[in-house]
Amino acid sequence: MAKVGFGIIGCGNIAPYHAEAIRQVRDATLVAVSDVVEANARALAKHFSVEAYTDYKQMIERKDIHAVSLCVPSGLRVELAEVCAAAGKHILAEKPLEVTTKRIDRLIGAVDAAGVRLGCIFQSRFADGPLRIRKAIDKGRFGRLVLGDAYIKWYRTQEYYDSGAWRGTRKLDGGGALMNQGIHQIDLLLWFFGKAKRVQAQATLIAHERLEVEDLACAMLEFENGAMGVIEGSTACWPGHPARVEVHGTLGSVILEDGELRYWKFRKETKTDKKVQESLHKKAALGSGAGDPTSSLTSEGHRRQIHDFVRAIVEDKPSAIDGREGRRAVELIEAIYTSAAKGGKSVML
Repeated sequence: MAKVGFGIIGCGNIAPYHAEAIRQVRDATLVAVSDVVEANARALAKHFSVEAYTDYKQMIERKDIHAVSLCVPSGLRVELAEVCAAAGKHILAEKPLEVTTKRIDRLIGAVDAAGVRLGCIFQSRFADGPLRIRKAIDKGRFGRLVLGDAYIKWYRTQEYYDSGAWRGTRKLDGGGALMNQGIHQIDLLLWFFGKAKRVQAQATLIAHERLEVEDLACAMLEFENGAMGVIEGSTACWPGHPARVEVHGTLGSVILEDGELRYWKFRKETKTDKKVQESLHKKAALGSGAGDPTSSLTSEGHRRQIHDFVRAIVEDKPSAIDGREGRRAVELIEAIYTSAAKGGKSVML
């Protein structure tokens, strides 16, 4: 194929970022968009000069569409993915892939049976700061990893949750502060430290009304490599603070805030380390929507990941974050919820 043609299913808040990112990828092109709300589909389609549909099944009949971006509520994805996979379309889904690992396994099974590719959007992995940390880990610069922490102390208004009937529901949102907001930092933690094997947690609803999910959660982790860690997530911390991931080892420590390095120190320093340290306070944080989901979000992270996904299709090679990789964060969050439901009892993964 000359270019990978994309269709977008779901024209809500995140869809324009997918559309813009696709437009910026040389080997990709946006062909059409679909939404059950006709006005939403037409508005996005007009902005990007593509076709609009209200029935995604009609849209994916097009032979010039080779892949779809799933931007619908989390708990609706497996059914749509099964239809798209059966039609031979590659699937790139927003985070989380689905609301439970059981539904994710069903989704993975569908794409495997159809022989198409599945990717999960975790654009934070493609930012320069996380990539630099991953490279340092691969080189053994941290020594033995000791502590890995993720802090997502954000704020969401009641109006935010009331703006969509699916928000804050177990069936369609899958969870609250961790599953919806904190999952990017949780994914980074797992990417840096590897699989968690044990978790103890508490979770509650403390500052919002009419939600079925948590707006406050704390968890203690034990990783398979022997390191420990903490996850703190909330949407009740006014006015909202930068999302923070910390990586500590016997030979070095690094702190990441909203995608930018804020601390970088190793026992054995290199010239590169000094350059990084000099730049730590010169760059503004990328912004992750501490108080507003899309206030400072850009399409660059999506562009980098969609470029990777397109190259995987064109060159017939693995993508950086496939379905099984995307499953890991949901598996951990599920374990946190299970522990919380059992009053903080230890849960093995």
